[in-house]
Amino acid sequence: MGRKPKSRPSFFKVMIKDFTCHMQLPPEYVRKYGEILPENMKLRTSSGETWNVELEKIDEENYCLTRGWTKFAKDVGLKLGEFLVFWFDIGKSTFDVSIYGTKGCERQISASDFPIQGSDSFNRTCINLNTPGSDGTQEEDYTSDEAHPQLKLLLKKHHRSGVPIRKEFAVAAGLTSKEAVVLQYPPKQRCWPVLLYRDPKVSWFRLDIIRGWSEFRRTNGLVFGKTYLFEYITDKNVIQIKLLDGKN
Repeated sequence: MGRKPKSRPSFFKVMIKDFTCHMQLPPEYVRKYGEILPENMKLRTSSGETWNVELEKIDEENYCLTRGWTKFAKDVGLKLGEFLVFWFDIGKSTFDVSIYGTKGCERQISASDFPIQGSDSFNRTCINLNTPGSDGTQEEDYTSDEAHPQLKLLLKKHHRSGVPIRKEFAVAAGLTSKEAVVLQYPPKQRCWPVLLYRDPKVSWFRLDIIRGWSEFRRTNGLVFGKTYLFEYITDKNVIQIKLLDGKN
């Protein structure tokens, strides 16, 4: 664990006793930073996903994460004896959470770990890619090209944590049997490895770009409501993503 800047005050908690209903913040942490802690905040894991939680004041030195905590604990599969580190992002009213398993290693939380439907913190809908979006706009448009398969995607808020890949594009690019792929955003020319996830629980084809996508999207400033071209470059074995100006 690297040392965090003072602007992100941190604490740790070991999951003991009944940790599923609420989690108490250390009293010393509350004494030092209680004045900057809001009543409503978010928890964010390494996947970039966030959960809304409520901080409830029990007395002068006892503050607990209550409403929303149970869902977080269930979604990430917290277990007895696990070790959690919380860093508070003051500007975003968000606790970044790292989860360490009982064997001492950090658990990597990916989007595929979470329920696909019925979550107010992670509402990743199963959309039919051959039909228009809910607002009447076509979300994806596949172009067949043997050398450079292309996919046009209208980026929407449900693409915050992952992007579904159309079957025709995945087959043409040879992604169906891969577990990872490299993304590149030409303005910065930086290569970015991301994980692919094929959902075994569904009968239809579903392949998603998951872990690494949220960070790639934020770092490169991809904008919801804009249309992007995903082009697989065979000789480089990368997917280049380009903004299509004026095509929303």
